[in-house]
Amino acid sequence: MPPTTSTANDRPLLLHPFSVGDALTACLGTVGTDSFHDRPLRVLERDDDGVYQIMPYQDQPYVAISYCWPGDPSFQRLGSSNEPTVVATPDRQMSSSHFSQFISKAAESYDPNLAVWIDFHCINQSDDAEKAAQVAIMQRIYTQAKLTLVMLEDIALSSEDRLLLGKPQATPVALALVRRILSARWFSRAWCSQELVLSHHAHIYVHDTTHPGKSFGFSSDTLWHCVDAARARDASLPLFTQPRGHLPDIAMAKSTCAWALSIVHRLGCSDEYDRVSLICNLVRFVHRFTSRPTAFGTHVPAISLNVLMMANVIALKRRDYSLLLTNHGTQNPLRGYHGFGWAGEPLDGDRASASWNEKDFQVAKDPKVTLDQVGLVAFGCLAHIVREHTWNVRYDPLDPVHLTIDGRTHAVDFRPRVDPSWNSNVDGKHLRDLVIALAGAVDSHICEEASYHARVVLAYLFAEDYAQQPDPVMGDLRAVVQPLLGNTLSLKDIASAMSFIWQAPNLAVFSTVLLSDGSVLLVSGNAGKLTGHLLFQPYIIRPKLFSPPVVLTANSMVLENSLLSNGARRCVGCVRGLGMITEDSRHGAQSVRVV
Repeated sequence: MPPTTSTANDRPLLLHPFSVGDALTACLGTVGTDSFHDRPLRVLERDDDGVYQIMPYQDQPYVAISYCWPGDPSFQRLGSSNEPTVVATPDRQMSSSHFSQFISKAAESYDPNLAVWIDFHCINQSDDAEKAAQVAIMQRIYTQAKLTLVMLEDIALSSEDRLLLGKPQATPVALALVRRILSARWFSRAWCSQELVLSHHAHIYVHDTTHPGKSFGFSSDTLWHCVDAARARDASLPLFTQPRGHLPDIAMAKSTCAWALSIVHRLGCSDEYDRVSLICNLVRFVHRFTSRPTAFGTHVPAISLNVLMMANVIALKRRDYSLLLTNHGTQNPLRGYHGFGWAGEPLDGDRASASWNEKDFQVAKDPKVTLDQVGLVAFGCLAHIVREHTWNVRYDPLDPVHLTIDGRTHAVDFRPRVDPSWNSNVDGKHLRDLVIALAGAVDSHICEEASYHARVVLAYLFAEDYAQQPDPVMGDLRAVVQPLLGNTLSLKDIASAMSFIWQAPNLAVFSTVLLSDGSVLLVSGNAGKLTGHLLFQPYIIRPKLFSPPVVLTANSMVLENSLLSNGARRCVGCVRGLGMITEDSRHGAQSVRVV
């Protein structure tokens, strides 16, 4: 899709990093739709002479076209994609390079009786207000389509390739075919990705080398099956989100902004600010922006940062706090950013943030959480970090597990018998190494407090459901751990949830902290040294109960101990971890302004 709106406050293009006020202004708009904005305005219909006419939309069934706009010199379209189709406008006939012969013939081959919706002709490109209105309901345009036709205009396949697509396998030839298809420009564009997710069903069309000038199509499911099979040989191949257009609005509205941003944030956009509109479309949040900036064709780091701030603002507008479960990322560009130090970035494949649901958290305790011109104002639990122990767990297949606590390294000479199920995937192996390190730590002449922390962390790992800190695991930890590791892996959910501590395949980095309420937590994130700071757990992301399969960790903000002159506290970083601050009269129901 093209850029959509004017600059914020009618100023020149906003290429500088936003303040909180800038971000709030850029996200101004109206929520919801009226009769003019909740449906397509026009479609293309083929007359008896084979000419496509632009017609008012009157509930006729249509196919939606998902394609890459021509014009970029790096986009080398093939064959009939370079041949225009005649389109009749109310004023004249024109040759359309957007609606190429490749696209029009594909639409006709699917069903010549269906109308066609294609953005370039069905949205008035010279009317910014209309573009803004139609972009705001793009989810409905693709959801209402009978089918979405995905046009890979730079890919050509043979009849032999077509047969191979019907037989998913992990051979070198099949892998090469999948890579060739995924090299299409379409797969790198953010607008295209969201169009697929919004669709009921999708067919993918490519050029046919066996029959020059022709094309053939196959369902998106066919490609995904081939990608899944090929991933057995090359795990770097991307995972794709299946079309979700068949889901009702109420179901899609439960999708999180963290999930939506993870889909579009690494893909190309001619105007990077369009990503914010894409997020709204993916979660079916109809928001008509009135002050959203544009930066068509301009790509600078400040814009990416601004988009991330706007995504966090939009999430708060819809009472979606999923991005606050991603603020601990070690590469989070908003870490320490004044006014947005609390905010998060998308984490690829993060199940906790993608599945955030209000019912699982104490959201009702803070119905008035707000973002003002200074920062985030929220209620939650607040405690002092009294002491911190830093832990590194490093695994070497040729040596024992190596454990470093507060800078002192200990070789853990504990090699229990391990059931093969623990070694079948990366998460299982990582949990195995963590359990071995914690059990061995107690016998490694470490300090008494760190030894106690190890017992508490094992209690967190083994507990099925808990709200408060469980009792530490006592006794001979090796004797406790050996039966667990010797049997089939039963802790798959916590194994997956603990991926946040692993900074490399064989290196876990985390801290255990003693809080002023007496609690011990395991945490890992981007806050640096923790002792002397405050740990803040807002109710909006504070679990009601730690319970499989999803809510197994909690995110917290690390704040400076001293107040700023405006009464706010500076966030120096964020962490994810196991355990919660005790909610009592001293630590609970604290109102904090975080910048």
